[in-house]
Amino acid sequence: MRNGLIISAVLCAALALSACSAKKAMPNLSGMGEITVISREEGSGTRDEFENIIGTDADGTDKIALSAAEVSEMVSSVEGAIGYTAYTAAASENVKAVSVNGIALNEENISNGKYPLCRSYYLAYNGELSAAQTDFLAYIMSAGQAIADDECVAVKKSTGFLSDKSSGNIKICGSTSMLTLIEKMAEDYKRFNPNVVIEITATDSSDGLNSAIRGECDFAMSSRELADYENELLEKKAVARDGIAVIVNAENPVDDLTEKQIKQIYDNNAEKWSDLK
Repeated sequence: MRNGLIISAVLCAALALSACSAKKAMPNLSGMGEITVISREEGSGTRDEFENIIGTDADGTDKIALSAAEVSEMVSSVEGAIGYTAYTAAASENVKAVSVNGIALNEENISNGKYPLCRSYYLAYNGELSAAQTDFLAYIMSAGQAIADDECVAVKKSTGFLSDKSSGNIKICGSTSMLTLIEKMAEDYKRFNPNVVIEITATDSSDGLNSAIRGECDFAMSSRELADYENELLEKKAVARDGIAVIVNAENPVDDLTEKQIKQIYDNNAEKWSDLK
């Protein structure tokens, strides 16, 4: 009798494991028509990280968006569209973020690294920092982490901050994905030190990094990993964590895509939603 119970338990466990690992069935997509594939512009850190993780050259791209907000606008206006954007920019009207490999995009899954499309946000700089720049960076890595936790995912626990009241100007440029985060940090920093004027310009990660290398800005916002030559020329500090959201129109019945299916779409191997395997 005991052997029978053991065998029964093993069979039940095997069946449960099989059910958990079974691929989620795709909904009926016959009425969804053609896929409109949206990518970010060249130089975008989000684009670089997305294509690197998915392993695609994005030959299937139909439209180019020049900012995170524009991706959401394009996807919301076309029922068959798909795009990618920062987790912080994914909560837009008429779009939804799909799970990837069955893993939902949320702060917990970004923090523990389970979500497949995770990345770090960096501030990069060239050479020795001024007193004002050092003070601002110290704020970001202490009290500023509360802002990071509100906007995306903090890299460390928020702690108290005591400014040295340095004065000066700080010029920051780069990633549009980081814009809201850094703007809110800069605004909150004024509570501690009103003597610093911070100017923030959003372009893209590559442009920001090149500007920092040339000495045209004090900090570059980068939403991608730095290339080898960039790492040689710049110092960097990871200030937050984020996930890249894969978004579709809210009317799309798809709630989950595998990395393989996303690659299929961006590689131009699926022209219609019903082509997905």
